[in-house]
Amino acid sequence: MNVAIYCGSSFGNSDEYEEKTRVLAQKLALKNFNIVYGGSLQGLMGIVSNESLKYNNIVTGVITYDLVSKEIENKNITKIYKVETMNQRKEKMEELADAFITIPGGYGTFEEVFSVISAAQLGYHQKPCAFYNINGYYDKLIDFLKNCAKEGFIREDFVDMLIVSDDIDKIINKIETYKAPKNKWEK
Repeated sequence: MNVAIYCGSSFGNSDEYEEKTRVLAQKLALKNFNIVYGGSLQGLMGIVSNESLKYNNIVTGVITYDLVSKEIENKNITKIYKVETMNQRKEKMEELADAFITIPGGYGTFEEVFSVISAAQLGYHQKPCAFYNINGYYDKLIDFLKNCAKEGFIREDFVDMLIVSDDIDKIINKIETYKAPKNKWEK
């Protein structure tokens, strides 16, 4: 199984982000879940890729030509795809992945995860989408999504389909047993 990891090219303000990212990489490697990520050596992206390599896991990066020098391409990973645009990057990562785990990050991370969540809602894929909720990072986002459902803009089952936990073992188990909801237009 290939798992796309969406995360920041920064470390964040708590050592817990780095520590839990290392645990994520270790646990995924033990389950033979290969990594697909943004190809960078920076921040949590560098942690997840380098830690995965320590456990002989397959790590595939997807990076734009423009970001090769800015984000600093990780040249030690198993395979790298270089693309022209951020949209191509997102498309390639989605194509390569069987599941998605989002760990803390910023705007780019949010864009990536919401793209695959929206595609799941529309039935373009039936792949699990998870938030590794390190240090409660996504608590307010999940509360916001629940409010969107309460207000009638997102169906509740599309909030419930999201795997959210601060325990990577629970996330892995739910990925392995995931069953997608009916798409938005299916009765």
